Formats: sequence, C-alpha cells, structure tokens
Amino acid sequence: METKYITILVTTPDNTTAERIAYQLLEKKLAACINIVPNLTSIYKWMGKIETSQETLMIIKTKTELFEEIKKEIRRIHPYQVPEIISIPIQDGNKEYLKWIEEETTNE
Repeated sequence: METKYITILVTTPDNTTAERIAYQLLEKKLAACINIVPNLTSIYKWMGKIETSQETLMIIKTKTELFEEIKKEIRRIHPYQVPEIISIPIQDGNKEYLKWIEEETTNE
C-alpha cells in the first residue's frame, strides 16, 4: 500500500550542509518541514573498514510523489559520494498536520 506522505532521513557531515539542503528543499516547496538533529554518531562499514563519524541527521516531511525530485536535489548539493537518502512511509498522523504538508508542498 503506497502512502501519500513520507519522512526522509538524510545524514550530512555538518549542520551547514544540512541547512543548505533544507533551505533549497523548502524554497522549492519540495518539503513542508525539516528537522536538523546535530551531533549524531554514525558507525558504518565503508570500503571494507569500520568507520566512525560525527554527522547531522535531517528528518524531512513531504509527499511521496516528490521523493525522486528531492533525491535529485539532495544528490546535487550533498558532498558524500553515496549519501543516505531513505524514505519511510507515514501510515497515519494528525490530519491537520498531514493537510499542512499537502498545502506547503508542490510538484509544479
């Protein structure tokens, strides 16, 4: 079952990068709200080695139909070779909040 709204998780190397991406997505009406969570410790395997990095997490609220365009915009700005861009469906929520997402985003 496809849902109309999604949350997208994106990690960035720092707050500056996260804010730059956030402002672009909001100005283009691709997202309604973006939370930026600093000081996240990520532990991951990259090129055969276990790495640890301090990162910033972005939590993006938007419509499912905008995901491909958002992904392109993030990849255009993001400094990582392989950025994390993960979509999570919103199964249910505060109807007024979901209506607000609808009103604040567009696919013009």
